Amino acid sequence: MQKNRLHSILAVLLVAALFLGACPAPASPAPAAESGAGEATAAPAGDLVPVTYTYASRGVPADLAEVQAAMNEILNAKIGVNLSLEPIDFGAYNDKMQLRLAAGEECDVMFTAPWTNSYANNVANGVLMPLDDLLLEHAPGLWASMPETTWEAARVNGKIYGVINQQIFPKPWGVNVRKDMLEKYNFSLDDVTRWEDMEPFLQAVLEGEGITPVYANVDGQANLWRSQYWGYDGLDDGIGFIGIKANDESLTVINFLDTVEYEESARLTQKWYDAGYFPQELPQADEADAMFRAGQFAMSYHVEKPGNDVEAEARYGWEFVSKNLTDPLILDTSGATATLSAICKSSKNPEKAMEFLDELNTNVELYNLLAHGIEGKHWVWVDEGNKVLGFPEGMTNATSGYDPNTDWEFGNQFNGYYRDAKQVGAWEKTAEMNDTAFPSEALGFVVDRTPIQTEIAQTTAVWTEVVEPIANGWVSWDEAAADAKERLDAAGAQVIIDEVQRQLNDWAATNKTK
Repeated sequence: MQKNRLHSILAVLLVAALFLGACPAPASPAPAAESGAGEATAAPAGDLVPVTYTYASRGVPADLAEVQAAMNEILNAKIGVNLSLEPIDFGAYNDKMQLRLAAGEECDVMFTAPWTNSYANNVANGVLMPLDDLLLEHAPGLWASMPETTWEAARVNGKIYGVINQQIFPKPWGVNVRKDMLEKYNFSLDDVTRWEDMEPFLQAVLEGEGITPVYANVDGQANLWRSQYWGYDGLDDGIGFIGIKANDESLTVINFLDTVEYEESARLTQKWYDAGYFPQELPQADEADAMFRAGQFAMSYHVEKPGNDVEAEARYGWEFVSKNLTDPLILDTSGATATLSAICKSSKNPEKAMEFLDELNTNVELYNLLAHGIEGKHWVWVDEGNKVLGFPEGMTNATSGYDPNTDWEFGNQFNGYYRDAKQVGAWEKTAEMNDTAFPSEALGFVVDRTPIQTEIAQTTAVWTEVVEPIANGWVSWDEAAADAKERLDAAGAQVIIDEVQRQLNDWAATNKTK
């Protein structure tokens, strides 16, 4: 396959990031009145259309109703919508949403992703509204904010079912370490290039502090397998065992359990678990967050995007030092669609739901209300010229009545205000990361799950039962890997691989230059 075509794909797909970096950045956003879908006109109370927005959260903020009311002052007047915010705790979000969708309950806008309330599953199950016509007719500003080729990443079987939240696209997996612990144990991240390079520090913390060094919770942050870190494109994050080597021009779909990298990851995770670096029993996400704030962890590992250390400080209260360990950075389809907003098939008001998404992604004032709360009550300007905000005097993230700290979930993060002066310029740095990431050979390919839904359900059950314990280091690779592979095969793993290979070959024949 010709490399010049890959570079062309990358250039076009990431025009969004470059465009955002070239626009008046968060340092000088357009006035909210100019960034929405038209001039504000008062709507009679009886004409307001109810729209719900359901998303994952860290509990329900005490001042949620006040923020909702402030948002509705804008939405009532501009588009005749009366919004209801419906946050659901991260730990319960997936199960609750899947039950609601399976029951056919009415909903409007919801958060969906490869990793929770699965976008691919929801498309396969027919619970999402196709958005192509709605975007063109009711969200012109949102549609124009990304080139059509970027929208292609959210397209399944020819239709778009989710709005991509613009943020970082590649996944720079790395470490996020408490600065006080690094200083106390005289450890620097300068020479750290892989997970295992952290082991001297983790051992020192374990012995010196008597705490579990590495943050982990029940939602999956308990093992060291992250496909991009190991050089793979997972193709579909909801089918956890398949992928291709990102630079494999033959586009050969493989079972991760057959790779030396997955074995290495499992062995390293078990080493860390046995050493006591990971919690021996995984806490719920909110409990783990509380433990981190209380000083019971020294490090997390996550997508270490520019400014993540500042976001982590706001979330946990410690000063952090972060470092990306993923080299090269890989741009894959799931990275571009890592977080999305979708409209439920059961929505009675899909047009107004789309108008709300248009406002949320183009109206700077509205986005920051949802992301940060009300000016003067939940935040004040520290440096208005650079759009840096802070808490009012005497307030912290722990005492604020509204501080969700999930800006990446709500829409175009490049419209966000900065939480700290140290973040200024982070959006431009993020755009550079997007621009320089290595494009996977399968960039733009989306798995159609329809022919393999039964096999996916069967292998997912096996994965949860026998593979996750291996991945999390609870059982050894030598003892359990062979049986896990056999059981995956018996559940239909090869059927899935063959079907995805067929789809990938067909896609390549149409989309790649011979």
